[in-house]
Amino acid sequence: MDIFSHALLPYLIGKLFKRNKEEVTALVLGGLAPDFDVFILWINYLYPTFFLITHRGITHSLLFGFFTGIIILYLASRTRVKAKVSRFIDFRPTISYRMAVFAYAGVIIHLLLDYFTTKGIPLLYPLDTARWSAEVFFYTDIYLTILSLAIIIYLFKKPLQTNTITKFLVVFLVIFAILGTVRIVEKASAEDFLQSVNINAYPTSNPFDWYVLKESEDKLAIYQYNGLTRTSQYNETLLRLNIGPDGDDGENLDAALDAAGELPQIKMFRWRAYTSAVNASFSNETWLLEYYDPVQRAMMRDSPAVFRRAAANWSSIIVKVEAGKAVIL
Repeated sequence: MDIFSHALLPYLIGKLFKRNKEEVTALVLGGLAPDFDVFILWINYLYPTFFLITHRGITHSLLFGFFTGIIILYLASRTRVKAKVSRFIDFRPTISYRMAVFAYAGVIIHLLLDYFTTKGIPLLYPLDTARWSAEVFFYTDIYLTILSLAIIIYLFKKPLQTNTITKFLVVFLVIFAILGTVRIVEKASAEDFLQSVNINAYPTSNPFDWYVLKESEDKLAIYQYNGLTRTSQYNETLLRLNIGPDGDDGENLDAALDAAGELPQIKMFRWRAYTSAVNASFSNETWLLEYYDPVQRAMMRDSPAVFRRAAANWSSIIVKVEAGKAVIL
């Protein structure tokens, strides 16, 4: 979800239950805290690990989300930070055990919203790296973003009253429920379209456009399904492992794949991807392995070139394996 929805929902809930300004501030800070992970992404570039140091990674779990909320609340309560922010909004963060509880409540609200979005969150990390996702909304929903921003602007300009807060909370939840219901119906329609097993449907920014992935042991089939026409406008079938003409040495290929699979960058790529496939080529005693996400690649095919280039590292990664040693290119 977007930053406006993450701030607005805990704010409205706090105001509805007549919490004081310090408690509402803690709620909102907790609602925003997990997305401060954008400030630690550089760690994985300098020292690649599989600690889920990525957006919607480590900070989007129940355990580390708690610590993230406390850290953000503590930093926000520092005199210098508080003084700067208070020039623009009524900002009253304080650090205490009670405020920590409200900050964590805000984190929970954030995780709940992101659970409904595509790819979801590693809720139980570090016990389990599995991502929890309802796969209903896209990363952000333009309608909820516009609604949340409009409400925030209104609240800045008008004096607050309990009935106003209640109305806005009801409006937000009703719109959220309507959009979610439409998307759930369309998701079911997309999955029923193929009438097969091992089917997963993934949302786009358009509630009626879905990408459907059909998986088998050695093949992947991808469809772009439109709920308004009840047709697939695009489809592609590909091999999970596509071996080039000179790469018929299966034993060495298995060793190369094992070596590449131990790299933290490959582990992270597979974790982030909808699904992954490999193009393998062999030349001069060297394997080149391209790991790519065919669903992400299909989603980006009609995007402007600048966006395709920006998303290249998210949709593919190349590994060179020589003499049993794997390196990222």
